[in-house]
Amino acid sequence: MITSPGALRTRLFLAFSAVTLIAALLPAVLTRNTLYNDRMALAGKEALARAVFAKSVLDADPDPQVMDRLFHTARQLSCRMTLTDASGQVVRDSHIDMPHLSELDNHGDRPEIEEARTKGHGISLRHSNSLGVDAVYAAVLLENGGILRMAVPAADVRRDLETEFTFLGTVVVGVIFFCLLLTALITKHVQKAVGSMAEVVASISRDKRFRRLRQVPGKEFLPLAHAVNTMADTIEAYVQTTQDQHGQLESILECMHEGVLVLSPGGTVRRWNKAIAALFPDIGKAEGKPVIEAVPVPALQDGVDDLLGLDTPTRAPARTVQFELPPGRFLVAHLTRPLHSLDSLGVIIVIYDATEIMRLGAMRRDFVSNVSHELRTPLTAIRGYAEILMLAEDLPEERRAFAAVIHHHAAALSKLISDLLVLARIENDPERIEAVPVDASTAFADAVAHCREKADAKGLGLETQFDPRLVLANASLLSQVFRNLLENACRYAPENSIIRIASGVQGTNMHFSVSDNGPGIPKEALTRIFERFFQVREERNSGTSGIGLAICKHIIERHGGGIWAESPHASWATAILFTLPLAD
Repeated sequence: MITSPGALRTRLFLAFSAVTLIAALLPAVLTRNTLYNDRMALAGKEALARAVFAKSVLDADPDPQVMDRLFHTARQLSCRMTLTDASGQVVRDSHIDMPHLSELDNHGDRPEIEEARTKGHGISLRHSNSLGVDAVYAAVLLENGGILRMAVPAADVRRDLETEFTFLGTVVVGVIFFCLLLTALITKHVQKAVGSMAEVVASISRDKRFRRLRQVPGKEFLPLAHAVNTMADTIEAYVQTTQDQHGQLESILECMHEGVLVLSPGGTVRRWNKAIAALFPDIGKAEGKPVIEAVPVPALQDGVDDLLGLDTPTRAPARTVQFELPPGRFLVAHLTRPLHSLDSLGVIIVIYDATEIMRLGAMRRDFVSNVSHELRTPLTAIRGYAEILMLAEDLPEERRAFAAVIHHHAAALSKLISDLLVLARIENDPERIEAVPVDASTAFADAVAHCREKADAKGLGLETQFDPRLVLANASLLSQVFRNLLENACRYAPENSIIRIASGVQGTNMHFSVSDNGPGIPKEALTRIFERFFQVREERNSGTSGIGLAICKHIIERHGGGIWAESPHASWATAILFTLPLAD
């Protein structure tokens, strides 16, 4: 709730008034009580002083005439003087005639008389039963054992106090009136200052960002005025930056060839650009609705629901959805959920047209497959005729060497074409490989039979450590993976060294590793060695085509596993590692 300057002034005035009343009245009340007690104590001391004086006169001259003059003087001074014997019986009183003294009670139980018997003097403030008024009593013990008592009426003391209290009240009321007047002036000044500042702040809030506080009604408001001006400068800079960023974002979105779709945390359409409006013309009608009403692709809606259902991910999750629009148009959608949740942002979808990429990929696969098929027949003929020439008895050695070179390169080219055909066959079959429980050691033994000759030629030893549990795989394809990895290891491992093949269970997967002590793989090439035709020219170049690891990567991924390289790995120079799901 916003408080107006007038309401603020009223509150300040009431608060200051309450403080003024408390500060003035509380000391006045305490002063009145203290002054009353002090005056009563002073009256008691004065009465005691008179009693002591009268005692000294009587002790010095107990003549009856002297006593008469004392009692007469006490009556003129409006003081009551009473003389009792040692038992407390009244002998003489300045205010009661002698014939009536017998009617008085025994005063021996009066507080001041009892105290005088024990201490020599006593003082008390009480009501007089004889006179019917409050009085201050002071009693002293005479030498003959009698008690002389002096009484001063409390009404005389209170009368003097009332005069002083009237003057004190007048002063207090004047102080209160002056403080309230000063409070009214101060609060009016505060109201004016706060009102001018509130007007400037309100104008800033109405987007009049250039308004500033130029005149300050008092030095005490300088810090506040400086803070308001600084706030206005900050808001102006922030608004300008926000407008610039908004303009840049709008320009970027509208210039993008890819379609961008922004969803709210609830999965409804919130924003889009021209590119996606060109792909889906009805998207303008889907604002605030589920994404499936903007892009009628169930797989896309499933991906959005999947991302929104994640609980506080540790990194920004993403999904990729591929779908086809008639006629023959292929689109790819990348779905991303921001790591930090925002009230206005749920999932960001970027859609681009992959038709040309898909067409070129299909053309490349068809070209590789067709060319490989066409080259197999002439290469087979070349290898066959080269073998015949190598076995001819009447052929000179120089020509026999030429035939051997032809045979060697034809065999290498035939191996390359075979690998290309395998890769094309895997890529052209989009369905996941049908896997069954397989003993990995059996598939490895089949691969060793094909690589034994190469290993023996370099004096290489094979060290195996297989976990006996089964994996889900295609036995022939798994054997081909082992064969390609073993051929690589035999090619690069030093002579008379060891190649280690091991497996172990981690979670629900079986982890395999093929390790050797070859020259190693540079760090920057570890992620590229599984690309087709890629070779590490400086360290591992051996004239191979670079297809084997690409085949391994496709086979393992089609099995639902992963493959990667580490260099170094534990105590080995290089290791190729891959995973396959366990059969159980």
